[in-house]
Amino acid sequence: MAYENRKGMKESCKSNLPILLGVMGIVFMALGFAGCRAFTGRFQSRDRSFSIVLMPDTQNYTDSSFGGLPQYFYDQTQWIKTNKQRLNIVMVAHAGDIVQNPGEISEWEIADRAFKTIDREVPYILCLGNHDIADDQGSHADARDTLLNTYFPPQRFTDNPVYRNNFGTDPQTHFMEPGKSDNYYLYFRGGGTQFLIIALEFKPRDETLKWAGQVIGAHPDHRCVVLTHGYLNANGTRGMGNYAIPGNQPPEIWEKFVSRHPNIFLVLCGHALGEVVLTSTGRAGNKVQQVLADYQNDYIGRGGHGYLRIMTFHPTKKEIKNLTYSPSLDAYLTRQKSQFILKYE
Repeated sequence: MAYENRKGMKESCKSNLPILLGVMGIVFMALGFAGCRAFTGRFQSRDRSFSIVLMPDTQNYTDSSFGGLPQYFYDQTQWIKTNKQRLNIVMVAHAGDIVQNPGEISEWEIADRAFKTIDREVPYILCLGNHDIADDQGSHADARDTLLNTYFPPQRFTDNPVYRNNFGTDPQTHFMEPGKSDNYYLYFRGGGTQFLIIALEFKPRDETLKWAGQVIGAHPDHRCVVLTHGYLNANGTRGMGNYAIPGNQPPEIWEKFVSRHPNIFLVLCGHALGEVVLTSTGRAGNKVQQVLADYQNDYIGRGGHGYLRIMTFHPTKKEIKNLTYSPSLDAYLTRQKSQFILKYE
């Protein structure tokens, strides 16, 4: 909707170009050389906006029992590729539950195919959900075994020229464990600001939170985004339910990690069915926006209809505009919880 209006404005300006040029000429003459220089500076100023695309749980798009839903997944990454320049997409973040059944190779192959569309186009980061990990019997969230590292090992990113600016001098140090993509971080730049985004496993262990704290603490000049699967409930409280696997619950993630670092300003998550924003204050007085998006509950039987979250940062306006869009339906969700503006200092 917003983009259609913007397009219409461009067409209107084009049709009135001769009139606009005439008016501008009169203004330049009246201002004189000194005034013209000042006017030109304002005219050429740019918003420097950029976007992060949040991909919520895609588990139903890979689940063979639903039938025919992989196209939603493929449409999402194709749309990202097509619109990377128009929206200045600097990062894609998947909130976990990439697949439905963690031991099903066919489901990981769907995810692999979907992300190959943007492998060499747009940087992306993945985090593990409860449906992405299992024990050797295939029971999800009972152990931390995952096929993620078979299809998305560290070298898929470190050997990719698209990630040249997203790593430091030694890309391997961005992964908590050698040969594993369970926990890792990337850099990105937007609006003249350096950012760091860190992906944490489902129910992160104490050693994971300690590592994450060391990473964030070592980058005080970066604004930091935390990506983890289970964090918020749909009612805006921190929680994810009970799971057998040992690790920290969301209140502990906040207390032990997120609240302790003044440069963390945003937490992104999925898992819980719904949409909500929780704004909290860290120990240093910093505001932390915590954002949940998961559309499965709205479209039972269709897995979420391919809706994803577009987060466009407008530094000059000090805001992050959030839109919810389905490339498959070419439609926006216009309810208040689906399109809103977050403060961005």
